[in-house]
Amino acid sequence: MEERILYDILEHLQSAVYIVDGKGRLVYVNQAGERLDGFKREEVLGKEIKTIYRNTVLVDGYESPCLAALTKGIVLEDENIEWFSNRKVVNALTSAYPIEKDGKRTGAFAICDDVSVLKKRIIEKCTIGEKRSYPLKSRNLKNGTNYVFEDIIGESSALQNAVRIAKKYAAKNIPIMIYGETGTGKELFAQSIHNASDFYAGPFMAINCAAIPDTLLESTLFGTVRGAYTGAVDHAGMFELAGGGTLFLDEINSMNIVLQAKLLRVLQEKQFQRIGDSRVRSVKCRIISATNVEPTLLLREKIMREDLYYRLSAGIIHIPPLRVRGNDLDLLIQLYIDKYNEETNSMIIGLLPSLKSLLHAYGWPGNVRELSNVIESTANMVSANTAYLSLDDLPDYLRNSMEESVKSSLGYDFAESRGSHIPPSYGENLPDDRLNFKELTENYEIQILRKGLGKARGNLTQCAQMLGLSRQCLTAKLKKYQIEPREFRPEKEKIPSN
Repeated sequence: MEERILYDILEHLQSAVYIVDGKGRLVYVNQAGERLDGFKREEVLGKEIKTIYRNTVLVDGYESPCLAALTKGIVLEDENIEWFSNRKVVNALTSAYPIEKDGKRTGAFAICDDVSVLKKRIIEKCTIGEKRSYPLKSRNLKNGTNYVFEDIIGESSALQNAVRIAKKYAAKNIPIMIYGETGTGKELFAQSIHNASDFYAGPFMAINCAAIPDTLLESTLFGTVRGAYTGAVDHAGMFELAGGGTLFLDEINSMNIVLQAKLLRVLQEKQFQRIGDSRVRSVKCRIISATNVEPTLLLREKIMREDLYYRLSAGIIHIPPLRVRGNDLDLLIQLYIDKYNEETNSMIIGLLPSLKSLLHAYGWPGNVRELSNVIESTANMVSANTAYLSLDDLPDYLRNSMEESVKSSLGYDFAESRGSHIPPSYGENLPDDRLNFKELTENYEIQILRKGLGKARGNLTQCAQMLGLSRQCLTAKLKKYQIEPREFRPEKEKIPSN
């Protein structure tokens, strides 16, 4: 009775379910599996999986996910796999698990979801107009902010350290200076600090000191009264408007020295006057400033007054550039793909290896802001049903610029390997009997690893960051191919093996 109920449930699932016995023979497939593969179950039940799917070869050499799970006890989850069945190509998100009884593997089962059906369901059921819940990125808080610390995406130690410091400073009523290259997310941090502080109920007022002419910046900050100068009206400045909240002075390094002196006096006295007014008003806001110039350089090049710098930098936060954040790049890529899909009802799943390799090799001088632009620009080049973005989808002006940058910094020419993304030495002049995909890709991977180690002079951490891998993953690959990092170190740095 319970077994019959179980099979009834399996028959009603939209996911295809396959079960094999200990000898690799198909003993069950549900209706969804029949639809996915285009065969009748009576045609295949009792046959060996490797016979049914003779044309399917996975990267590990197994003929099917079920056999991989059965013979090696391997668990596959959410693998995007293509195979041939009944004269058609099937593309499904596949998971496979071994079946064990009394400590022995007695079979395996696989669950497969047709990628095209999944995309259709996502579009039909998850479009913006029908959603009942929205991601936090879409919110607009009443204090003029959009972000909190949970919106900062990244797992790298460099970024997490910056977040940890920012949270500590948020709890203290001190001036904070944020340093980060262009596009690293300084205002994202500033808003997050505001919303985690005692000032969260007050307004968050931001001003870009580089975007306003010097002649207007003073009146913008402190306000004016009617008659102060020709055309002047009663107008509250940013210090007043930010009362009870936070005033964010972005690109503070662009403020001229004269105005810096006036700002210093306001911060010291905690009082200010509107231009043309005799009334003294109190500063009732917290100050967060940001600069894209390294703090030590601000002082050395006399870009900022020392006394103002020390007044603004009771707490300093350094936001790391994207190029040192390792696998955070993949998280951000997926974030911007999801955002693009949501805004345009697109169905993009991810990137093909060719494009992903270029993005990992690129140095990202424009950081996260540049990455967002690259993903959006690339996505705008593809057709509505495209699932994966490729190197060929990248607009020419971006691709040429990025490839040239990578060639200049790493010495690798993506343009030469465009298309297959395999160097000419792997694929040209090979006889047909040597076109073994696994062998070619492994040889190519060895070449990349050796090139990376050479550039990093045998330093595993630098090599991992350069290749977009975790150190653990890099170490595993080096062990697999028996590559010794010390071979790439300068002679004086090599450590004897005995």
